Amino acid sequence: MRLAFVFPGQGSYRTGCLDPWDGHPALAMVDQVTDAIGRSVRDLATDEGTGARTADAQPTIMTASLVAWKALTDAGVTPDVVAGHSLGEATAAIAAGALPVADGARVVAARGEAMGRACAANPGGMAALVKLQPDAVQVLVDEDPDLVIANDNAPGQVVLAGTPEAIGRIRDRAREAGGRALPLDVEGAFHSPAMAPAVDALAAALADAEVRTPALPLVTGTTTEVLRDGTAIRDALVAGVLAPVRWRELQGRLAELGVTDLVEVGPGGVLAGLAKRTVPDVRVHTVATPEDVDAVAAQFAGARA
Repeated sequence: MRLAFVFPGQGSYRTGCLDPWDGHPALAMVDQVTDAIGRSVRDLATDEGTGARTADAQPTIMTASLVAWKALTDAGVTPDVVAGHSLGEATAAIAAGALPVADGARVVAARGEAMGRACAANPGGMAALVKLQPDAVQVLVDEDPDLVIANDNAPGQVVLAGTPEAIGRIRDRAREAGGRALPLDVEGAFHSPAMAPAVDALAAALADAEVRTPALPLVTGTTTEVLRDGTAIRDALVAGVLAPVRWRELQGRLAELGVTDLVEVGPGGVLAGLAKRTVPDVRVHTVATPEDVDAVAAQFAGARA
């Protein structure tokens, strides 16, 4: 048995994501993040508007994932390898031991603020294309200079980013190609050139952080390579602002590494759904509540005994 922890990105944010953990010892993570970034994550997690604000959603979803991770590790469930989708790669770096929690929280807060500013400066949007093969999606992108592939998530699901006009155009063009374009409720065109202004701010935040050799291998979504040193992780986190997330390939890479069980650590269930479509032979688990921790801990305690 070989276990991977995967951490969700901003799109998995849910209002009230910390509510199930009320009274749980793992909520100590919330106080650590709050102290590091100078904002109350508890308040952000209950604010109905947080999900629409990149600067607030990113540290909040990271914190919810860290709470679930802390509960799992305290229960004796530890991974062999970690990965994260977009923002989740910073959470994975914390889980791998490459970033202290406080430094990682400040990096994510800086990332969210910088990307929020980039959204305001360069308006854009995103749309998920479904029921189309990658080559058909690539044709649509090649025909429109204002579109890029932002996330290659799973067979039959590719997310595009671009200007508002380009996202509007893709609906009819996707239908003509035999697919569907589903606009996403996001603040801007993530993983596209529109985010270029955020790169320097994130690089500066990482320069001030302690990025160490990880205790666990981290598979990056920018290249699907296995990262085993702090410099490589720092570079991947910066590159991930603009680079597309190669999540479909990353899941295959985890399988190649011998992963038999994948645990989505945090709210949303998005990554679990993608894994079931992409690597059906891998067993998939989700942990977003204390009850989920108990179930996974019971299963893996027996399996690894």
